[in-house]
Amino acid sequence: MRTRKTAVAATFIAMLLGACTTSERASVAPQPQGVEGRWNALGGPVAYSATFNNGRFASVEQGTGGVLATGTYSQLGPGQINILYTSRTTNQQQSANCNLVQSNRLACAASSGTRFEFTRV
Repeated sequence: MRTRKTAVAATFIAMLLGACTTSERASVAPQPQGVEGRWNALGGPVAYSATFNNGRFASVEQGTGGVLATGTYSQLGPGQINILYTSRTTNQQQSANCNLVQSNRLACAASSGTRFEFTRV
């Protein structure tokens, strides 16, 4: 009888301890694929951000939210894209080739010769 009471007590204590502990699983956010998402420009005279979403490109000034350019982008190869965009300030279409030099860094060269970079937000 004493053995049974000890076994019941041990089981009860184990259940209580089990209820007190939590099994937290480390949740790892999925790594972004390609250039999809939001990026901030590095340097330049105006702080702006760009969004790449399902083949569509847009850039906006961070201070005012004003649209700077809109267009499209296409995949050229692994980590390489081409952006065709129209500048809202000059109303001219331009092209830029970009390379994903790191998972959070995109380096671009425009057809005009201008170079610019983004960092993933």
